[in-house]
Amino acid sequence: MSQILSKKIIAWYQKHQRKLPWRVYKSSSDRDYRVLLSEIMLQQTKVSTVIPYFNKFYKKFSTIKSLSKSRITSVLKLWQGLGYYQRARNLHQIAKIVSQKFGGKLPDSFSDLKNLPGIGDYTASAILSIAKNKPFIGIDGNVKRVISRIFFINYDSKLILNIEKKLNLMKVKIGSSDLMQGLMELGALICLVKEPMCKLCPLKADCISYKKNMFVLKNKTRTVVKKYFYALYAQKGSRILFTLNNKFKFLSGLINLPLIESKNKNYKTIIKKNFKKVIVENIIDNSFNYRMSNFIMYIKILRTKKIIFDKKKYFWLDKKKLKNFTVSILTQKLLQFATKYEQ
Repeated sequence: MSQILSKKIIAWYQKHQRKLPWRVYKSSSDRDYRVLLSEIMLQQTKVSTVIPYFNKFYKKFSTIKSLSKSRITSVLKLWQGLGYYQRARNLHQIAKIVSQKFGGKLPDSFSDLKNLPGIGDYTASAILSIAKNKPFIGIDGNVKRVISRIFFINYDSKLILNIEKKLNLMKVKIGSSDLMQGLMELGALICLVKEPMCKLCPLKADCISYKKNMFVLKNKTRTVVKKYFYALYAQKGSRILFTLNNKFKFLSGLINLPLIESKNKNYKTIIKKNFKKVIVENIIDNSFNYRMSNFIMYIKILRTKKIIFDKKKYFWLDKKKLKNFTVSILTQKLLQFATKYEQ
């Protein structure tokens, strides 16, 4: 049965696949690079969001070699707006490692791929399957949903193990790339989270969930981590005080407002530890919340009247020149939020 399912998925995919820029390539090396770039960009980001960034990035850096010779500042600038900048830094490092260690060719070994920064089990499997056409199937949210519904696998502690058992039986010698992409495409277009379009599904005759008419399976609840911050908004004419962040990994190398993590409600004590002198004009009490992939930031903005700071850590920058720098989405939103309350 498993092999029959695989054939149905491959046949459906070959007929209904979307036209995406990373599915069109000039050579095997170009295919490898496009798949690598798309998989890194697609981590925690929708396809529709990624497409324009992929095209812009590929136009500037069309090979692993050209990317490896670039400056990280250029890479981050192109990435600006896509978020999760650690992915860009990882991609840049991957290009350098692949160029130096593998002669510019993406390795075709699972262990070699996993040793590259930012590549885990899923991304390594996806690259080997989609780019190298090897019998691997990465388990992302779409694949997980499709397989769990077909075989009616409950969302418990053994979910991934049970899915892997089913996928091992579905692996094919020919057409691994189409099978992997077909599973993802089914999840993205047909086997939707809330309203699956079962009548259009090529697997409806085999799907246990469809036969039972039961699609809401017990899911794991995610614990949301809350983090608390103070952001300093200091303005001098048209200039704003910024810092090139090196403290918080998720903002590393980006232009940001000075940001201090603390639950302490006595902001004066916190500020003294970070600045020589600060006189706070007012506090923007309206809560500013910003969701990251694994935590929520609760930020209070302190508008300063006077500030004396370490010039090695902080600097004034004219608002008009911001476009020349890589500014985090968080800072962009903080600036928009803060200017609403300017007196």
